[in-house]
Amino acid sequence: MRDGPRARTNKSVVCITRGVELILIPLLLPVIALAQTVGSVRGVVRDSLGGVVSSAHVSVTGAAIPTTSDSAGAFRLWGIPPGSAVLEIRRLGYRPTSIPVTIAAGSELSVDVDLAPVPEQLAPVQVRRRPEVYDSRLAGFNERKSKHVGYFVTREKLDRMSSARFVDALRDMPGVSMRTLRGGVVTVSLRGARCAPMFYMDGFPAISGPMDLDMIDLSGVEGIEVYAGMSSIPAEFMSVVGGESCGVIAVWSRPTRPRKQRIDQSSDVDLEKLLASRAVYTSDQVDDPARLTSGSATPIYPDSLWRAGVGGRVVAEFIVDPEGLIEPGSLRIVSATQPYFASAVTGALGTAVFRAGVLAGKPVRQIVQLPFVFSPDARDTIPQSHN
Repeated sequence: MRDGPRARTNKSVVCITRGVELILIPLLLPVIALAQTVGSVRGVVRDSLGGVVSSAHVSVTGAAIPTTSDSAGAFRLWGIPPGSAVLEIRRLGYRPTSIPVTIAAGSELSVDVDLAPVPEQLAPVQVRRRPEVYDSRLAGFNERKSKHVGYFVTREKLDRMSSARFVDALRDMPGVSMRTLRGGVVTVSLRGARCAPMFYMDGFPAISGPMDLDMIDLSGVEGIEVYAGMSSIPAEFMSVVGGESCGVIAVWSRPTRPRKQRIDQSSDVDLEKLLASRAVYTSDQVDDPARLTSGSATPIYPDSLWRAGVGGRVVAEFIVDPEGLIEPGSLRIVSATQPYFASAVTGALGTAVFRAGVLAGKPVRQIVQLPFVFSPDARDTIPQSHN
């Protein structure tokens, strides 16, 4: 019996697969043999306060291809000949460090590195949870949130969202369902209720009945609280006209904030190349270094970390242009003890204004490293760097 088309195809695939294996095996043998005769080293680069340091250059003298630490401060070097070697780590704004290591064939050495900052950073910005003009208005919101009755969305959570739609801020809440009405209007109902919830805006009844949620600008929202049942609705949201039987959604707006410039983080800017070509300068290369205008970049302390009494530190690196603004795409977070602190700093730097660095009487582009120290207690002092 002759083989059908499918059988002939299967045989062809088997032949091709075996052929590829026969080709790959000789190619992989040298790689396997090399792995048994060389070693590797991995580790994490941190600063003197424990924050991870990104974009640090890591190399082993006379061996392996250099690498850089990633956003978590981690690095790995492979293909190092066995024996004694020196691991070298350098990063702009930190003292270079050399660490003797012993490499064993076929194994990986783990090394953690601490870098000490050099005094070319600007004076640290002290961050405390300062009173805001709208704090008294949100006092009730924060008090109800602490009692864990209802569901709450804070500005901190909204800042972590990838979506700018109000409906997406409610989507993950239990008992919340969305409906799209004729004309594309998106409404919400709570726990299968047959009517729409009562909406409050800044403590005042806004509407009873279906409401187009896409009309609410999420960027202007400071907090949201949702109560699905009558038993959980606080007295503040029981209006005289009724309408709360299908639940309550209370929205708290944000005050007007300064307009921000766009300063997205980037890993493509080669600062060392720019320095070598004198396209930018460091603080010790200019006559009058760049300085931050007081009050122009004040991060808001992440609420969850402030309430937990957690302090920390962030070091941001960027280029200040001759106009005294941060160059778009030049921002890097060099080190951070908490990701939430890094996000707060990134957001605040959009309003930063500097007096530009001056060289020979003219404003120039300057690389700046600006530390931020988060202290939940007003009595705390700025930690001193271990130089």
